[in-house]
Amino acid sequence: MIPELEPVALQELRALGSPKTWEFEGHLDALPSLTPVRGEIQAEHRGNVLAVEAELSTIVTLSCDRCLGQFNHQLSSSPSELIWLGDQPPTEDQLQLSEEISELEGLVETLDPRGNFDPQQWAFEQLNLQLPVVNDCGESCPGAPTFNQEIVANLEPPTDPRWEALRRLSDP
Repeated sequence: MIPELEPVALQELRALGSPKTWEFEGHLDALPSLTPVRGEIQAEHRGNVLAVEAELSTIVTLSCDRCLGQFNHQLSSSPSELIWLGDQPPTEDQLQLSEEISELEGLVETLDPRGNFDPQQWAFEQLNLQLPVVNDCGESCPGAPTFNQEIVANLEPPTDPRWEALRRLSDP
């Protein structure tokens, strides 16, 4: 838990009238990391949307899917997201009335306008999205399947037995 990243009421962000910035360094409970998560999150209440931007970085230890060895992987992210403030996703009419219509493409997140914004959970989600789907420790992985080129080159293709007589004639 990072003490600086306490949830904040959206009404408080609205009352600020300017962006709120959190600068932090610490470990996230849900994301075990080798180094502390370092970063800065900025959130601004813009009427119907909450604009959130961040710079986040840490190093995590992962297990290779092929050799099961551990390796370090750097996570860094510079996400920027607009979160709709409403009980339901926005309708087409609401999107048309929004001042930031051009930025609302692909809007998927919603928050209750009477609720809180949790910057720690948001940071976790953004870093978690940066984790690789396949954990691969690299080209020198001892568990990586390798094909011995000599064996592959010396393998004879299967021969059709009907051609066997012709092959015996051509052999010296």
